[in-house]
Amino acid sequence: MGYSCDATDEAQIVALIDEIESTVGPIEVACYNAAVGVSHSILDFPTEDYERVWRINTLGAFLMGREVAKRMNDRGRGTILFTGATSALRGTARPAAFAGSKHASRALAESMARELFPKNIHVAHVIIDGPIDAPLIRRVSPETFENSPVDGVLNPDDIAETYWNIHCQPRSAWLSETTLRPWLEPW
Repeated sequence: MGYSCDATDEAQIVALIDEIESTVGPIEVACYNAAVGVSHSILDFPTEDYERVWRINTLGAFLMGREVAKRMNDRGRGTILFTGATSALRGTARPAAFAGSKHASRALAESMARELFPKNIHVAHVIIDGPIDAPLIRRVSPETFENSPVDGVLNPDDIAETYWNIHCQPRSAWLSETTLRPWLEPW
């Protein structure tokens, strides 16, 4: 089943989570994966672009995380995953809004983990460091795939398997952050 909403609209997030919980069942695993980025010099970075990136990447993560955490807290279990990026660790020239928003989402995940781990809610931040084999990325960066050797880009199925493994971890060894990158990524 597919569901969608505006991740920056609190009422839509609440309604979506209520709908899923009432029609599908209790949310056991929630993953915030929405993200957008723009590239401008800081000298002429439009405020509206900065705010749009922050709203989608950070506010949306907060809204989803808070709302599923409420329901998971009532049940005493669950997993909340936030997809991050290398920009959560270090900024680079031009994508200041993306870096700032991903730094903030990483801090949100860490704060939530510290509060929710004792309540049996596993919260983790997953840094994606490298291109993902997805239609959008193939369209905007075809050279990445033309020049890449086997397993040189992140496979979405492999990312999903890692997310599932995080959910299945024993409570005595929960991770709160990890990084996924293809074997040839120059980190």
